[in-house]
Amino acid sequence: MVYSVQQIKFEFVSYVKEFGADFREWSVGVADDARRALFVENGVDETGDVWLWKPALTPAAAAMIRSWLVDRHGVANVSADASGPEIYLFKRRSAES
Repeated sequence: MVYSVQQIKFEFVSYVKEFGADFREWSVGVADDARRALFVENGVDETGDVWLWKPALTPAAAAMIRSWLVDRHGVANVSADASGPEIYLFKRRSAES
C-alpha cells in the first residue's frame, strides 16, 4: 500500500509529537529500500531507536515530504543525494542518554 503526501505528513508529525516534539532531534531520508537505508546505511537500532517509514506514491512525492520536513521543521536530511519512493524518519534513543 502506498500513501499520499498528506497522509505521510500527518503520520510523521503525529509520530514526532508522540516521541518528543522537537523535530531537530530527528532525521529524514528517501530511498528505494527504506529498511536498508535505516538499518544498514544509517545504523539505526531496530529495537532501541524510534523509526518509521512509508512508501509514497512516487520518488517526487517522497522528495517533497523530505523537503517539507527539512525546510519547515528543521529535521536533518540524511539522504540529500538519494532518491526513491520510500521515505523514512528516525530518532536515536542514544541521543537522549
